[in-house]
Amino acid sequence: MLTALFKILQPELEMVRHCLLRETRLQGRRLPGVSWPVLNHLDQDFLPALVLLSAHTQGYSGSRALSLAAVFQFIFLASLIHNNVKEEVALETLAGDYLYTRFFDLLCRDGNLQFLAPLSQLICQIHLDAARQHEKPSSPESLHMREYLAAAATYLGSQLGQAEPWLAQAWREIGLFLGKLWNGRPVTVKASQVIEKLAPGTVKELLSELVVHLSEELPVKRVMAL
Repeated sequence: MLTALFKILQPELEMVRHCLLRETRLQGRRLPGVSWPVLNHLDQDFLPALVLLSAHTQGYSGSRALSLAAVFQFIFLASLIHNNVKEEVALETLAGDYLYTRFFDLLCRDGNLQFLAPLSQLICQIHLDAARQHEKPSSPESLHMREYLAAAATYLGSQLGQAEPWLAQAWREIGLFLGKLWNGRPVTVKASQVIEKLAPGTVKELLSELVVHLSEELPVKRVMAL
């Protein structure tokens, strides 16, 4: 079930999906031999929605926001493919690298080069976590990819809207806790607390509803711990 946030952003989310489809086709065909991640509605739209909402809240809506939203989804897909280590390791790595290349190309084409450094650092952190996980697979620490991405999505989205530094940091904190919920971590109370810092209004209501939706998606054993 989609929350009101996703319904409101639906036309723009559709544009982001079309962009992703267009950018991942070679001569009208998808990349050959790649096992594409199967995404549910939440995984398909979560990061783009965070980028768009945080940008819109600062009064910005336009092609750069759509492009940045697609960039985050490219990074998410590339990370999923890279972490899907099977027999065809080389092919999965090439496919993931191809998606990263598309993200760099979008940044160059659509006027978002200011975000190249933070996004490159984000990818380095995601890969470092993945390497550590493969080195110690029995470690109780789970990957933080979704948390990193969600925090960066709201932070950079608000920066695109030229938010004041303190406000951009507030958006980063909101994204981080939404990302933790998306990652299956039981932080409902803390997520609600950071959203409470926002001024009353539609955005605050939309985010509060999203927290409830994400909390309902938590594994049962974690919900019991709330």
